[in-house]
Amino acid sequence: MCATHKPSLTRGATAMVASMFITKVLGLVYVIPLTYLIHKDGLGLYSSAYALYSLLLTVSIAGFPTAMARTISERLALNRYGDVEQLFRLTSRLMIGLGAVSFLLMWFGAPLYSRLIGLKASGASLQSVTLSVRAVAPSLLIIPVMSSLRGYLQGFQRMEPSGLSQAVEQLFRVVAIVLGAYLVVKVFAPGNIAVGAAAATFGSFVGGAAALWLLILAVQKLKKDLGNRRFATPTESSSKAIKTLWKYAVPVSMGALVLPVSIQVDALTIPNLLSVLKHLSWSNALGQYGIYSRQAVQLVSIPMAFVVAIGSSIMPAIAHAQTRRDLKTINHQMRRTLRTAFFLLFPIAAVLLLLAKPIDMALFDQQSGVNAIASVSVMSIFSGFEMITTYMLQGVGKMYRPVRNMFIGLAVKLVFNFILIGPLGIVGAAMASTLGYLVSSTLNIMAVKKYAELQFSVWNQVLPSLVATVLTGILTEVLYAFSLVLWHPVTNAHAMIWAWIQLLFILFLSGLFYLFISMRSHAVTAAELKSLPGVGTRLARLAERIQPHQF
Repeated sequence: MCATHKPSLTRGATAMVASMFITKVLGLVYVIPLTYLIHKDGLGLYSSAYALYSLLLTVSIAGFPTAMARTISERLALNRYGDVEQLFRLTSRLMIGLGAVSFLLMWFGAPLYSRLIGLKASGASLQSVTLSVRAVAPSLLIIPVMSSLRGYLQGFQRMEPSGLSQAVEQLFRVVAIVLGAYLVVKVFAPGNIAVGAAAATFGSFVGGAAALWLLILAVQKLKKDLGNRRFATPTESSSKAIKTLWKYAVPVSMGALVLPVSIQVDALTIPNLLSVLKHLSWSNALGQYGIYSRQAVQLVSIPMAFVVAIGSSIMPAIAHAQTRRDLKTINHQMRRTLRTAFFLLFPIAAVLLLLAKPIDMALFDQQSGVNAIASVSVMSIFSGFEMITTYMLQGVGKMYRPVRNMFIGLAVKLVFNFILIGPLGIVGAAMASTLGYLVSSTLNIMAVKKYAELQFSVWNQVLPSLVATVLTGILTEVLYAFSLVLWHPVTNAHAMIWAWIQLLFILFLSGLFYLFISMRSHAVTAAELKSLPGVGTRLARLAERIQPHQF
């Protein structure tokens, strides 16, 4: 292992968290210019294509990269380098095959998928969806291969290339999305929204190609470091290696399927239900879906990056304590995780709810997404809660229980989509998602209490952050009202700039107040703040000064 020059786990984890955060921020930023270029109708086409792409990509990857990383780590511990190389070859071939099959399904199935998306759409509209779907299909030829390279590197605990490749992929993807849409809509085919949306979806291929090139270089360097050891004779058969991969890959792939299936449910139901039950034209219904999926829901993804970082960092500690049946450590880790997660989730939800109007104007220079942004605020709490409790259950060895609970929540969401979208539109879709997450997270925490033998009240852990958020919310409302009296945009052209001034003014003062009251009331401690990626250490030092007596 020495020849691999294994970096520290802390540095590797930091690189992964940083790349994840950059990826999420870029994933939000590109929506702003894209909205200007292809409008809400184009966003609907883009989202519809990506819904199918996400589902087929998850199927084609099937949890193998994660399973590959774990299996490689186990074999490296035994110095079985021949088995590692055999595993890499088998997984890479499998990824190429699954990617090719998924590409063919997406390319030739695009017309059928378009008909399912738009039951009341015209022929021209269906062709627009087909074009966007086929534009993103080539990505399936390279992204699975790229994932196998990431799994190989992560098995050697080389996290930096994997994290860097994610950031590079997103950067090139965002540039290609915006540049492609601009060149089509403004230069080569002025005003052609359908082709502009297709050009945007092709950005995924560009980003994947850039990341693939970077990962190939990283793998070549690793193989050079390994030297002749990678030519060692394997000690296990290919069939046994594949069986081991399947053993680890199945629970991972089942869990990974929940989100793309949920996205696909929205893509199939929201536009159709809006057009049938609310009697909107299909184009308008698709535009509403675009606002919901690419503006409102996209905002939730940034705080979720921190939740993922917290959960993924705590799961190994819980798993280690579980093997020793150390209930005290398990309870301590879970209590700290819950307190830290809700310290983040509650204020973010309050911001989305109370400041939806200036957020929509500042980011998208419009007001059509205000209700959608406000409606996803509560959803962000329960989706984060679901994710945190999923990591907890996986930490105590219950890999399939959260998957089952998530699919139950998905079924609840589907039922309430039919009930609520008719009278409430996309607000109803957000409420249906919230109810689904509420059900799945409740089932998760019940399972956590059962299998981890929790010795504390969950409500008592989250109540301090909730109280601090309510008090901060009152201040936020006062500041918002004050800002409306104090400043006014001179013209509509200044509205976007004015919205940014509003947001920065309110968020700065409200943020300081929330931090102070949370630290002073012990809603969060210095030790808990240290688990936050990036800013955790600085916030912990501040907390130590504000709250001199820790508990």
